[in-house]
Amino acid sequence: MNHAAIFSRGRTIALLLAGLGAASSFSAHAETEVEALKRELAEQRALIEKLLATQNSQKAAIEKIEARPAQAATPAAGLPQGLTLYGTLDVNAAASNSGYGRKTTLGSGGMTATSIGLKGQKQIADGLRVVGEVEMGIDLTTGDAGNGASVYGVNNRTVSSGGFTGTGSNLFSRQAYAGLSSDAWGSLTVGRQYSGSYIAAAILGNALGPGFYGSSATWLPIIGGMPTRLNNSAVYRSPSYGGFNVHATYTVGNENNVNSTIVSGASSVTDSSGAGWDMALLYRSKTLNAALTTWDVKNAAFNHTGGETGLARRTGWQAVVNYDLGPVKLYGTWVAGKISGGNYQNVTQNLSKADGWSISAGIPWGRHTVLASYARLDDESLRNRDGSLAGIAYTYRIHDTTWLYANYGRQSNNRNASYSLLNGGDLVGQVARPGYNPDGFMVGLNTRF
Repeated sequence: MNHAAIFSRGRTIALLLAGLGAASSFSAHAETEVEALKRELAEQRALIEKLLATQNSQKAAIEKIEARPAQAATPAAGLPQGLTLYGTLDVNAAASNSGYGRKTTLGSGGMTATSIGLKGQKQIADGLRVVGEVEMGIDLTTGDAGNGASVYGVNNRTVSSGGFTGTGSNLFSRQAYAGLSSDAWGSLTVGRQYSGSYIAAAILGNALGPGFYGSSATWLPIIGGMPTRLNNSAVYRSPSYGGFNVHATYTVGNENNVNSTIVSGASSVTDSSGAGWDMALLYRSKTLNAALTTWDVKNAAFNHTGGETGLARRTGWQAVVNYDLGPVKLYGTWVAGKISGGNYQNVTQNLSKADGWSISAGIPWGRHTVLASYARLDDESLRNRDGSLAGIAYTYRIHDTTWLYANYGRQSNNRNASYSLLNGGDLVGQVARPGYNPDGFMVGLNTRF
């Protein structure tokens, strides 16, 4: 065998050996990749099984929640479906003078009274619901319930506001009623309820609303003994027709189960004590709101020892309007009324005939609002107790339902009058003497939920 042949065979053997080595190396590398892939697939399978187990657990929890009774759907409130808990919390610091020197107080009812209520409705047929509401006043400075007096005293012309001026024992002094409401026919409710006249005076008739010092809504309703809330009353509210609706109230009064005049100390009562009615025609639109109201309600008792011969009647009428001009919203109120009959105008006399008016305005810009009001009362009775009331307020809305506020008010009395300055929760204090002019300043916080 020559050298060329030997060299050729040797090269062939070398190439075969090199190929076998490469194949062996490739096989080992391939086995390593397969093992790694197997391990990765195993890890992914384990992760998927874990996710499926978590999903099944969540599904079971959801099914358990959905299987609970309907009232458990609102665990935070803990209320059955159809019930709504609401309230207003108001705290303030005030400096006022009713003739005994400047006094600093902490209050709970400046911009509005502090209150909490429960309102409910239940659908019982197509377009027909059972409705009801109870609301109580609360004093945040002491924790007391607002024990407004729910029964008129002798010739008491001011019905309880549900604040803290009363001495009664009722818990839900602000309102408490139940009844039916229909989409087509309106609502009919029975209980202790607002009169349409007071709604017009407090909501539609004054920029300062029902709480601030200087608001006519805390003062002018004494004219004609305008009813604010009425016990033992039935209220019909009509649906709105072209912006108009009717708010009609009838009260059977104190429901004295007697057939003659009953003498009790210096006062006497009959089976019609406190009975009467209130009627309001309301109009609401985007820029214009107005109301015409009237009432006729008997006093709860009469002063027979002083010379009264029967129950006096509290009658009157009221016109209110407000108009939104954009940069400013204007308000106006006119009230006239009498307390007469049973020789009242010659014995007790107080406000037996009177009229009054107020003008006010609100100027909002952004979160800020400035409010101002002036009211005048002309007492045409023999007592001639005239007066005027002025107030100014500033509010800053720090949240959708929360305000900071500052407010000043002054009650001016003629030499015969001793009207006290009022706010949303209580009296500033009884005036020291006729002719004194009480005033007050307060700052506070009001929030609603």
